[in-house]
Amino acid sequence: MNTAVDRDLVALVSGGNRGIGLAVCEGFARRGVQVYMGCRDLAEGKAAVERRRLTGVIPIQLDVCSESSMLAAIDTIATVHGHLDLLVNNAGMSVGVRDKPSEEHMAQARATFEVNFFGPWRLSQYALPLMRARAQAHIINVSSGHGSSTKIEGNNLAYRSSKSALNVLTQAMAIELADSGIRVNCMTPGWVRTKLGGVAAPRSPEEGAETILWLALDGGGETGKFYKDRTLFPW
Repeated sequence: MNTAVDRDLVALVSGGNRGIGLAVCEGFARRGVQVYMGCRDLAEGKAAVERRRLTGVIPIQLDVCSESSMLAAIDTIATVHGHLDLLVNNAGMSVGVRDKPSEEHMAQARATFEVNFFGPWRLSQYALPLMRARAQAHIINVSSGHGSSTKIEGNNLAYRSSKSALNVLTQAMAIELADSGIRVNCMTPGWVRTKLGGVAAPRSPEEGAETILWLALDGGGETGKFYKDRTLFPW
């Protein structure tokens, strides 16, 4: 059963205009959270809000490869609200799914790390001053089962290792912030029907978003852990 949430909660979701990110925005909005839908293409964000008839969701320009974009988004939230409670690092990319480690291009690997690892790391750094002293503050990193070192396979190394790095970032930040009250977790949504997951995936974006909503709003989970379907997932 859903627990009551503070009506003053403010959330920022990167990659929020489609797929899992959009489902998270919708789920937050239904629970009364003020949501900032981070999107590289602001027009796409506005179209998504209009198409879904969302209330309490504000599209905001956010490119996790652009420091100026991230800083501008955080500054907007600071100016309007003065705080941020929930940060969902959802934006991600995966290319070269069948590439072997011996063949994958370094430019492709660097681009993947920029989006999947350095982007969430920097955005979290920029967001933290707004999250301190907030009772329900929580950073949630959208990882992948492919980032589990115990389930490693050979191909698509840049994607897998970028998500593994994101998992380590989750653990490190959770340790650093343990005394601050800010929780930090990562989760894997499973194989979801998104632009990244493809149409053959068995899960809907809403199913992929469920664990994020549970962590963020229902007090689920222990900080510094990796989750799937509301249960611990192996690192």
